[in-house]
Amino acid sequence: MFIGKVKNGSASSRSGPFHKSPFRQAFTLVELLVVIAIIGVLVALLLPAVQAAREAARRMQCGNNLKQMGLAIQNYASAQNGKFPKGSPGPEMHGLFSLMLPHLEQQAVFDNLTIEYDPNTPEGNVRLEVQRNAVISAYACPSYTDPILIESQFAAPSVFDFQSGALTTYQGVSGALRPELNQEFLTASWGNLPYNGTFGWEYQREIRQITDGLSNTLAIGEFVHRDLAVGGLYADSPGNVRPWILGGTGGFGLYAAKVLQHPPNAKLDRILDAVQFNHLPMSSFHPGGVHFVMGDGSVHLISDSIDFEVYKSLGTCDGGETVGLP
Repeated sequence: MFIGKVKNGSASSRSGPFHKSPFRQAFTLVELLVVIAIIGVLVALLLPAVQAAREAARRMQCGNNLKQMGLAIQNYASAQNGKFPKGSPGPEMHGLFSLMLPHLEQQAVFDNLTIEYDPNTPEGNVRLEVQRNAVISAYACPSYTDPILIESQFAAPSVFDFQSGALTTYQGVSGALRPELNQEFLTASWGNLPYNGTFGWEYQREIRQITDGLSNTLAIGEFVHRDLAVGGLYADSPGNVRPWILGGTGGFGLYAAKVLQHPPNAKLDRILDAVQFNHLPMSSFHPGGVHFVMGDGSVHLISDSIDFEVYKSLGTCDGGETVGLP
């Protein structure tokens, strides 16, 4: 048996298969490239899932906005003997989105509006501008990618007066032109207006007049339309989106509602396709469809591929069509 000291440490600690070098070896170029490739694959796999989750959240919020508006018109009707608000009471007057404010917890904004138009006042409805820049969260879809508040034309010379203010990405449904049903309409320079929609020009729809059923009648939907010219170029923001404070203009132009004369998300140009302003298509930034709230307050995503006749039938409130949601 050997008994003694081993200088400078144990001999077994410096030899044998378990010996470790005091120096770490760096990654090789191949190893580094493999790690980068794996990370790239993981990102490619996870990114669509993250984007889909975010879009699902935005769609849920958009649907909630419409749900709030559905409840608002119901509460308005309860306070007005069963009558929904007007789409537009007349030229240069407040419309649907102003009238809903008290039922969206926006009483303070509403109180600063002059709802009734006095033609004897030289300034007209001058207080229309007071709350023009008030952003109403329920009136803006979170998937809308452009600024929801457009300052006055003095800050941006390219912006027209009727485009400046806090926008709404929604519009009421003003029915559909159905000549085959012998239904009357109002001749308008901005596009003829039927009398068969939930919200229209000057008339106030009573719930009892919605004979097709509240659950079968579209009330309010998304609207983010930009003109699409030849070559696939979209018009600049805000396109045909307008401030919520506007109701109507001269020539019976509706700022608060649209007639369903084209399929949802139809890619059209007002000039090249001769589409009148009142007939611009309902549209959204959600893939595959447009959210609507029905007269009963239920919210649904209407597919871009919906049968057009069914779509128009859902847009009328008293056409007698025997159709329901697909």
